[in-house]
Amino acid sequence: MTTPAAPATPAADADPAVDVGYLHLLVAGADAAADAHLRRGPGQVAALPHREAMRAVKDLLAVRTCPASRHAGSARALAATAPLLEHLESLQHPDGLFDGDNLASPPDSSFTVTDACLALRLVARSGDPELEDLAQRLRGTARRAAPALLTGGVHTPNHRWELAAALAHLHELLGEPALLERARQWLAEGVDADADGQYSERSANYAAHVTNPALLTLARAAGRPDLLDVVRANLRTTAALTDAAGEVETVHSRRQDQRERFDAGAFLSQWRLFAVLDADPLLVAAVRAALRRPVPAPEHHLAELLLDERLARPLPDAPAPPAESRTALPVSGLVRTVTGGSTVTVFGGGDHHRFPVVASGLAHSSTFLRLRHGRAVLDAVRLSPHFFGTGPFRADGLREDGDALVLRESRTARYYQPLPPQRRSPAGEYRLEHEGRFHAAMSFSQRPADELHLGTEVRVRTTRTGDGTLTEVDAAFTGTPTSWVLALTFRDGGRFSGVQPGPGGTLLLAEGTGAYRVGDDEVEFGPGHGAGPDRPARFDPGEQVAYPGGADDVPGRTVLITGRTTAPLRLLLRARTLPGAGEGRS
Repeated sequence: MTTPAAPATPAADADPAVDVGYLHLLVAGADAAADAHLRRGPGQVAALPHREAMRAVKDLLAVRTCPASRHAGSARALAATAPLLEHLESLQHPDGLFDGDNLASPPDSSFTVTDACLALRLVARSGDPELEDLAQRLRGTARRAAPALLTGGVHTPNHRWELAAALAHLHELLGEPALLERARQWLAEGVDADADGQYSERSANYAAHVTNPALLTLARAAGRPDLLDVVRANLRTTAALTDAAGEVETVHSRRQDQRERFDAGAFLSQWRLFAVLDADPLLVAAVRAALRRPVPAPEHHLAELLLDERLARPLPDAPAPPAESRTALPVSGLVRTVTGGSTVTVFGGGDHHRFPVVASGLAHSSTFLRLRHGRAVLDAVRLSPHFFGTGPFRADGLREDGDALVLRESRTARYYQPLPPQRRSPAGEYRLEHEGRFHAAMSFSQRPADELHLGTEVRVRTTRTGDGTLTEVDAAFTGTPTSWVLALTFRDGGRFSGVQPGPGGTLLLAEGTGAYRVGDDEVEFGPGHGAGPDRPARFDPGEQVAYPGGADDVPGRTVLITGRTTAPLRLLLRARTLPGAGEGRS
């Protein structure tokens, strides 16, 4: 994040404008990170990618130029930047670009150029003449990259803003008007923010590390204060999607973090800036909650604080937000309910109904429900009907019906009739076509077909109980009778009861109810819907995943419940805290 005001002066512990506790927390973490940098040997430095090498230089400069750091003015810290810069320069191609995950990449190079420019501002803020040689080398790296970034392209939405921000930094460094004009060309496309406060990639990872920092830079450097409102909206939504353990909901993401846990600490400096500016109770609470957990990458937050004195200010007083809440993101098809000590997320906004593939850039998660109650975490509830290898239920949207959240899906499979006489080929040669599930040289589009349908409607209700919550999941099916599997994947670390071993390391609930417990926190689940050969305990990930040998696994321990579409599916999830229950149940 880069929205500098006056340089910070955080060394004076008596300064009432400085949150000394926050400063010292970041300094302690940044000093530890610097110690790790100083322990690197030549071989380790030579193995660093360009972005990590440049970040290490910035991290070392942050502690060397921070009066509160034990590395302040350190000759050793300065000396450690020399091999990093030498390695960085060796990685830069003659055209000024760097290779990374992408070859000769303007956007990937923009990350390194942005950090180089921020490092130069740390040098300028310090006024330390001993840093001038280092500054000259950093200026050279940035200057060599400028022509390629001026004309370069991108291939993801967030790359536009990272590239534009790097151009704005370069304009401030080099003073060339074309650089800022090019940044404004990217901005003229309009920022891809929706009414939910989400960017089009719906990714917490890219919002925290790319889009929000870039837009904050552009708000200042490109004279676009309206961009602050875009970032503000994203931060408020992110805070509302952060649970009590500091994890941001990512099931609706269109990027790789839809399969990952994301630590909200990455948003700490961004939340803190707007908490200070707005005294927003939601963001003040988000900062306070983040500071009760270990801060990831404190060295990066320290560098941001050194460049923006507002981040060093004490948090304003603000009333605590309500303990219970409901957040609806209609564009993303997601509703999150916090009540009775539980956090329940229902998702129906995937892209599969428009693009029926599992692919990068799409929200394709088949998880339609998540639940956390204290330490008991149900990471995924997924439903997979056995229907011609078409895979798990993925809703084509989410709507509200009274107190219920409704998810629906319809799928079709076909049996094809003989070709009409006029479409027959004497040589038996027909077009290779995709018929919706698979490819074959059968000219499917020219054949009459018999269709089989399967419709699924899932209704979810969550209500508060005396000791927690009850979430009711009811599914009804129409069309061709078949079997289904419900997969409940719980986070590792809990104990189960009421279940039996299932295939492939899974557990099986055939009848009655089961329970999963961590300490005093419990999720009871059931009922079982029977077992037998007419309802195989096999979760079908879909032919798109299975045919190339892939997997659609959610980390954790999975309990399978099986049934038939000829009867309604009912699942009750009772989440509660049982004081004194401890770990005794097994």
